[in-house]
Amino acid sequence: MVPNSGKHIAQSLIKRADPYRVLLLGVFAVAAYFCLVNLDYAALWYDEAPAAIIANNLLEQGDIIGWDGRNLVGGTNGSTLNEDLRDVLPPLMYLFNAAGISAFGFNEVGARIVPALIGIFALGLLFLLVRQQLAGYPRLVFFVFLFAAWSPQLLLYFRQSRYFAFMAFALVAVFYLYERYWQTKNVVWLVGLTLVAALSFFNHYVGGAATMLSLVAWHLIFHARETTRREWLAFFLCGLLVVGLGTAYLAFIGLIGGERSEFTQITGIAGLEYQGSEPIFLWRMWVYMRDMFTADWISWPVFLWFAGMLLLIWRWRRDQVWQARASRQVKRQAQRRGTGSPKSEVKEPAAGLPVFAASRIVLMGVLFALFSAALSVQPIWNYPVADLRYYMGALPLLLAMKGLFAEWVWRKSRVAGAATIGALLFTSVGAAPFNMIGVFTGERTLGAHFFQFIREIHRPYRDSVQVVSDYLLEHADKDDLVYVPSFNSREALTFRVGHHVRLCCVLHKNTHLPHAAVEALDAPLYIEEHTPEWIVLFDHRLEELRKGIESHYVVVEKLDVHWYQTQRPELNFRAFEPLPARHGVLVLRQKDEP
Repeated sequence: MVPNSGKHIAQSLIKRADPYRVLLLGVFAVAAYFCLVNLDYAALWYDEAPAAIIANNLLEQGDIIGWDGRNLVGGTNGSTLNEDLRDVLPPLMYLFNAAGISAFGFNEVGARIVPALIGIFALGLLFLLVRQQLAGYPRLVFFVFLFAAWSPQLLLYFRQSRYFAFMAFALVAVFYLYERYWQTKNVVWLVGLTLVAALSFFNHYVGGAATMLSLVAWHLIFHARETTRREWLAFFLCGLLVVGLGTAYLAFIGLIGGERSEFTQITGIAGLEYQGSEPIFLWRMWVYMRDMFTADWISWPVFLWFAGMLLLIWRWRRDQVWQARASRQVKRQAQRRGTGSPKSEVKEPAAGLPVFAASRIVLMGVLFALFSAALSVQPIWNYPVADLRYYMGALPLLLAMKGLFAEWVWRKSRVAGAATIGALLFTSVGAAPFNMIGVFTGERTLGAHFFQFIREIHRPYRDSVQVVSDYLLEHADKDDLVYVPSFNSREALTFRVGHHVRLCCVLHKNTHLPHAAVEALDAPLYIEEHTPEWIVLFDHRLEELRKGIESHYVVVEKLDVHWYQTQRPELNFRAFEPLPARHGVLVLRQKDEP
C-alpha cells in the first residue's frame, strides 16, 4: 500500500505543478465568456427565428407547431410543416430553445443561451477527449484545445439558436464514450453512447446519421477483429434502437411513407435538380472538401505538413520491418561465420511526436465530414459555395492538425512556435491565397477573424431585421397586415414584431397544407385573398414586383441598411460589421383610396 500511495501522491504533485492546467482553465474561461456575452447584440437571423418561435409555441401549446395564434412560420409556402402544421425538422433544438425561453423570456438571449451553454460543455468534453487520446503530452493537449476554444468560427456557431452546438457536442461525446468503453468494457459507457447517438439524430437528421456512420467506420477500422460475438450483438441492438427511434419519428412526422418522402421538399430547393455530367457524389466531395480548405478549417500548409509526416513515418516503419528481416538474416549468416553483425539505426522522422495518436482525432473528423457531405441535400451546384454548417461538428477534431503542427514548431524554436500559433489562431492566413470569397462583398475573407469577432460581440450589430422591426413598431398600427415576399426575412421579422402586426400572405393556394386546416386558423395567410397595408422589400432583386404594384402602393421609406442578414455563422456570408446599404430596404404602404 505504501508504494502505491507514494506513487499516487507523486502523480498528484505533478498534476498540481502542471502549468498547462492553469492555462487551460484560463483559455476555457475566456471561451465561455465569448459564448455568453451580449447574445442579444444581433437579431435572430432567418434560420434562428423559426426555431425560437416554434419553441415558444411548444411552451404555450405543448406542440412543435408553426402557428402561434397570430402568425405562421414554416418555410417557403409552408414546406417545413406537415398536414397537422407540425414542423418536420429535428425537434431537439426546439426543446433547447424552449428551456432558454422559459428562463430568460422570448428574446434573443432566451433563444441562444442553451445552445451557447451546450457549446461550452462541448469544449469541456473536447478537452477530456484530447487528453484521453494524447495522454502524456500536456502541452500538445493545450495547443489543440486552444485552437478549438478560441476558434471564431466555432464560437460563432455556438452562439446560434440552432442545432450547431449539439452537433459538435454529439460527435465529440460519441467518440469519447466509445473510447471509454474500449478502455473499461463497462456497459455504462455503451448506454451513454447510444443515448447521445439517438439525440444527435433528433438534433439534425444528416448530422446524426453522419455521426453514427462515422462511429461504425471507426469501429471497423480499429476494433473489428477484437470484437466478441456478444459485443457485436450489443452494438447491433444499440444501433437498431437508434435507427428504430429515428424511423418511428420520421414516420410520425410524415417524412416516411407519405407524399413528401424527399428531403428536398422540406428545404425549399425543389426544382434545382443537378444537371452536371460528373457523378453527384464526386461533385459533392470535391466542393465540400475544397471549401473546408478555403474556410481555413483545414489550413492547407498544415495539412500538407501533416500528410507528409504521416507518409514519412509510414515509410520509416515499413523500412524498419524490412531492415529487421534483413538484420535477422545477416545475424544468422554472421553466427555461421563467427563474426559480429553491423548495427545501423535510422532516426524516426517524428521522434517523440504523437503523430498517429493525433491522426486518430483528425480521422474521426474527416469521417464525419465525408459522410455529411455525401448525405447533404443542399444544391451546391446552384450556389458558388458549399453549406459548411452541415459538418461544422468536425471542426474541433480537425483542429488537432494545427495543434500538432504548433507543437512540432515549438520544439524547434519557441519564438517560431509562438509566431506560428499567433498566425494560425488569430488570422485566416492558413487559407491564403484560397480564402473564401464573401458573397456580398466579392472580397476574400482573409483577415484577423479572432479580433473581428471580439470587436463585433462587444457592440450592437445594426442589421436589416432590427431596423425594419423598429420602423414598423413606430409607424404601423396594431394588427396591420404586412407582406414580406421572401420567407426568410419574413420569419426573422415575425420574431420581433409578430405580436404587433400580422405577417400575411404566407401561402399560395397550391400549398401542400390542407386548406381546411389553414382556413380554420382564420388568418390572412393566402396571398391570393388579402391586400396588406404594408409591403417590405428586403431584396432589391424584387424590382419586378415593385413595378407591378406601383398603382396601389407608394414607397414611404428607404431604410439605410443592407438588406441581407449577415450575422450568419459562415464566414462566406458573415460580415463582422454592417455592410454599406447600397439599395437599402424599401417600405411600401397602400395608397389611400381617392
